[in-house]
Amino acid sequence: MPLPKNRNNRGQSIVKQLAALVDELETATLPDRVNIRNSLREALAAEVARLELAVSRLDPTLRPSSIFDPSAPETTGRVVALTAIAQPRHPLTKLRPFYGAGVYALYYKGPFDAYSLLANTEQPIYVGKADPKSAEAKNAVDQGTSLFDRLNEHRKSIEKATSTLRPEDFDCRFLIVQTGYQRAAEQYLINFFKPIWNSEMRICFGIGKHGDSSKTRANKRSPWDTIHPGRRWADSLVDDQKSESQIRSEITEHLSRLPPHRTLESILADFLSDLGQIAQGSFTTATDDEIPVEDESALEADQDRPGLSP
Repeated sequence: MPLPKNRNNRGQSIVKQLAALVDELETATLPDRVNIRNSLREALAAEVARLELAVSRLDPTLRPSSIFDPSAPETTGRVVALTAIAQPRHPLTKLRPFYGAGVYALYYKGPFDAYSLLANTEQPIYVGKADPKSAEAKNAVDQGTSLFDRLNEHRKSIEKATSTLRPEDFDCRFLIVQTGYQRAAEQYLINFFKPIWNSEMRICFGIGKHGDSSKTRANKRSPWDTIHPGRRWADSLVDDQKSESQIRSEITEHLSRLPPHRTLESILADFLSDLGQIAQGSFTTATDDEIPVEDESALEADQDRPGLSP
């Protein structure tokens, strides 16, 4: 494509010189020695790279630094997680057996003083996933009763902690999802809510443990079992991983630093804010220099044009 004649005469001259050099290279007799040919090829490749960079600088159109991919696992996880939170809450003690695997959240609404900042809010105390019985499951029946079984296990653990907890003080939300999507949704829920019972927070973890074998009796008691005694296998352990006072202090600090979501509206607002972080909307030039997409000088020029409202 020829450059404009009234401008860039120097550019036209450069293009002609390059074309002549390429013609000369195509007709030149190349050296026989392989090492010399390789050296020449590498030198030419380096110059080609420089030329491509110079050409890219002529492209004034900005390029987005990222592109939103709806098929990405983390994107799917966000959608599944938000859908799970949109489900109704159910009393943990009133669930009937049902088919399906997926993700779930536990909510506390009782009087235990360590959870006073959390009780009766929309902030889950724990989130988790239940994998299907078969990795090849295509429907809820094939997935088995994994999700119900997992929630029922938690109910049984809570029932044993009679000195601190009551199962009727817990609600749950759950979502049955197609096999393979539960892990990404669980990770998003954990990162979003940072529930105090999840092991990732390192605060009051351990409800998901099923008991130590006779070979591991030397293990220390989990923080959950320390603050909620009652599971026989945990009570038989000698030492705690953390003292109850430390656990309580960490819970208070965590919930003070990250105040619980009290309404679904606040969750949606934070979700939308978090969604905006997927693609920052920044742009770059062809040479990867970051630049805003708004051209302030262009806006000012538009405002100065006759007939345009400010």
